[in-house]
Amino acid sequence: MMGSRLMAQSLLRVGRISPRVSAHPCNVRRSSIHIIPHSSSRRNLHTSACKHDIINYPCNFSLSAKPLWTSNPNKNTTITTTAIRCATTSSSESDDQSTNNSKKTTIKKPKKITTLSVSAKKRRGQKITMVTAYDYPSAVHVDRAGIDIVLVGDSCAMVELGFETTQPITLDQMIHHCQAVKRGAPSRPLLVGDMPFGSYEFKDVDIGLRNAYRMVKEGGMDAVKFEGGTEARSKIVRHVVEGGVAVLGHVGLTPQAISVLGGFRAQGRTADRARLLLDEALRLQDAGAFAVVLECIPANVATAITEALEIPTIGIGAGGGTSGQVLVFHDLLGMLSHPHHEEFVPKFCKKYASVGLQITDGLAEFKKEVEEGVFPGNDYSPYAMNGKEEASFDELMSKYTEKSRLNLDEPVSKLETADDSEQLSLYGNNNENK
Repeated sequence: MMGSRLMAQSLLRVGRISPRVSAHPCNVRRSSIHIIPHSSSRRNLHTSACKHDIINYPCNFSLSAKPLWTSNPNKNTTITTTAIRCATTSSSESDDQSTNNSKKTTIKKPKKITTLSVSAKKRRGQKITMVTAYDYPSAVHVDRAGIDIVLVGDSCAMVELGFETTQPITLDQMIHHCQAVKRGAPSRPLLVGDMPFGSYEFKDVDIGLRNAYRMVKEGGMDAVKFEGGTEARSKIVRHVVEGGVAVLGHVGLTPQAISVLGGFRAQGRTADRARLLLDEALRLQDAGAFAVVLECIPANVATAITEALEIPTIGIGAGGGTSGQVLVFHDLLGMLSHPHHEEFVPKFCKKYASVGLQITDGLAEFKKEVEEGVFPGNDYSPYAMNGKEEASFDELMSKYTEKSRLNLDEPVSKLETADDSEQLSLYGNNNENK
């Protein structure tokens, strides 16, 4: 070991060797020594030799036979080997360690969920999960939870924008929210954008296709969702699918048609109406939809439709016999406790958390600590001057304060004697005080 230390010291003097941890797989010891080339020679750097080029020396140092760089012969440094490391273990142990270190650790990226993988889940008897989300933070959480499908629903009009129905939201607003969700869940889940009311119902099916293209190209969606399964609606679905955009169907309670339905009412509770729902679902399947949402219908009807279809069904208030389930992000987490939201939380929604109560408590605690002077305190005031700069700043401020006091005596005096009505005159009551 003494010989090794002396050799390392001599190389440090001659060749500007820097002891550091090497990332090269051949360097099996935690401590290694590398010659750092002069700036004029760094452009000659090339790949290091692998383990079969290692030469073991009696002094317990190992030299790489192939140089990383060659010093300029006109310079004082003429050492041409670049990697010298301490080899205190046997050659066989070093080779084994080198082999282990050379193995690359690969992290598998999660596979992208597609319409085909969704269909495969039904064939394998695996349940499909879908969550309706409207913004970047929600999408991040949904993605991390491993949910299969993220639906950017037009229910955003009610949940995030405060409207009483889904009808007011526009295509541009939907695209805005789709873009946010895409940024939050950019690669793994299947992203579906709800086509808003008034963006596809026309006889000219090209309008629906044109707007579907916007949802895909501008909003970043993988597919779009249409409500209804009438013959007219199926023609639009077929045209959009033939145009290259995947479509998720939707039958049962279709909130966009609330004016016709007479409110948010369960559907399919008579035998005739249940049979019509089956016909609509089959029609959407024939038109090319990759799956169908069944909303607010009896469980036995949803099960019958699921068994009749080859494509998956995703239920919401439709019992457990469907191929999958969907809930709204805010509803299942109990995000809101405002009366407006509580009024529209459906009976079928199970709360898996009460995040809204924690949010309210946190905000109330923040308000209290600010008013009492507890926050931020020293713990949350991390930025400070050094003593010299602080003294200089205090001196500058003392001069500034003295000068400001002389210039502001008159305005300050007026403000101190002003009453509330005079201050209110700044906001449009000037005529009352004249």
